[in-house]
Amino acid sequence: MAANKIQRGSSGCLPEEMIREILLRLPPRHLLRCRTICKAWRRLATDDAFILDHHARQPAQPLLTVYPFVAPHINCLEAVDLRTNKRRMVARFVERAPRPFSNDAATNIAYNIYGAVVVHASCDGLLLLSFHETFFVCNPATRQGALLPLFRDGRGIAGFYRHAASAEYRVLYHQLRYRRVEGLHRKYYVFTLGSQQARNIELGTSSTAVGEGLAKGLAVSSKWPPVLLHGSLHWPPQQSQEGNILVFDTAAESFRWIAPPPTAVIQDENNDTRLSEMEGTLAMFYWEQDARISDLWFLEDYEEANWVCKHRVELPVKLVYEPLPFYPAIPYREGDMLVPEGSDTVLHYDKAGKLQGSFDSFVMGLRITPHMLKESLVLHEFLHTQKNGGASEWFSEVEFADGLPVTELPF
Repeated sequence: MAANKIQRGSSGCLPEEMIREILLRLPPRHLLRCRTICKAWRRLATDDAFILDHHARQPAQPLLTVYPFVAPHINCLEAVDLRTNKRRMVARFVERAPRPFSNDAATNIAYNIYGAVVVHASCDGLLLLSFHETFFVCNPATRQGALLPLFRDGRGIAGFYRHAASAEYRVLYHQLRYRRVEGLHRKYYVFTLGSQQARNIELGTSSTAVGEGLAKGLAVSSKWPPVLLHGSLHWPPQQSQEGNILVFDTAAESFRWIAPPPTAVIQDENNDTRLSEMEGTLAMFYWEQDARISDLWFLEDYEEANWVCKHRVELPVKLVYEPLPFYPAIPYREGDMLVPEGSDTVLHYDKAGKLQGSFDSFVMGLRITPHMLKESLVLHEFLHTQKNGGASEWFSEVEFADGLPVTELPF
């Protein structure tokens, strides 16, 4: 029997499998428009399996925050397509009422660049963001979102992940608490999106040393996001963990350490250490200040913590460490790196150190984040749906930008 065909009046004689393949290749905003063409296309493009396949094919795009000085009450969130090195608008944030951070103009500008809009985490097309310390989660592709009034301070957010067994999206965070007998102590919580309160978790650890490290806290996910792999979150080596890689098993909710590569450096103000997922396993870059060379290590045997150095990356440009907080080189999934060159250009290198292109950073307020957006059209019941364009009903200061190139969007 011939392959199934969509109604002749809507798409001619193309087989359904071919139309499905074409629709899978479309960006989300174009796919949403195609759903309105006919009932047959809508049925195909709203199928749950199709939506998951579509998400899997979307490129993971690094996120940028932008503060255009020509519009002092607006901040923007952008994404970079590493295939074309083109920037596009994801959302903009409009300050409806003035909220100066300081009486000093220069301090206010610095805050708007580095602190007004913060990307705390990204997972399956969902972004955990804050704007002027209002925390929320959103899906830019579907224009869904919800406020997270539970959060007041992004310094405690450690990770954002999908719990495999329950399919819930959860946030791992920690806070310092005071008790009269114990004094200050740190507690860890898991917050499930859609719930009303967080759940305190017992610190199941593989050793006393791991527990002592957790009591000192973790690096914030906005700057050093963990990598979700094999159902566990992995953080790069840091001082509080005695230079080890901290692992959180999201099913057992327990912590342990993995030994880093033998020549790894600890993340601090002089060194930048990054974990990433490459070739289906954990990989590590690390840059020492003023260095242009980094070894790229792969965790070939996850159970035995056996690291193998596969690449030595040498960049032809000097890495910029100032003004802080400024990232010298951000590696992303599969080894693509974004490296600022001066104040007006960002270079794109692959994991072998070969230049793949560049894009202009023509505004002084552009900042590269270590997070990526992989768009998804999955709808979530715990988020509010935006019915119309313009400001969001669930947070009036958020406006989604429909993915247009930045050159087509006036501030």
